[in-house]
Amino acid sequence: MGKIVKKQELVKTGIDALDLVGRVGEVLTYVFYDIEKDKIRNRVGSICKDYGLERIQFSGFIGYLSRNRREELATKLRDTLATTTGKVLIQPVCERDFREYREFINVEEGEGEDGTGV
Repeated sequence: MGKIVKKQELVKTGIDALDLVGRVGEVLTYVFYDIEKDKIRNRVGSICKDYGLERIQFSGFIGYLSRNRREELATKLRDTLATTTGKVLIQPVCERDFREYREFINVEEGEGEDGTGV
């Protein structure tokens, strides 16, 4: 007989769904990437963490950044990607639109709450 796995469903909504703290002049910013080479992909993730962004998917981060920090991050990520096949998306989102944020997560027992196992 197959193993029965309990699933936990988490539903998060709005800005309060994430423990993010912003300062004046900063805007919520998503960073998503799809990069073939593991080494470069891992380096991009580390850079995002260095900028205080929170991982929300395997290759996705969110956090507050000023315009200057976004530009600086974009330059670093572009230079890191260099000639490697891949794509990086940096998308600022206004607070009003982010209030419509919805997150649905199904995880198997023992996995991380974010569903990534991270």
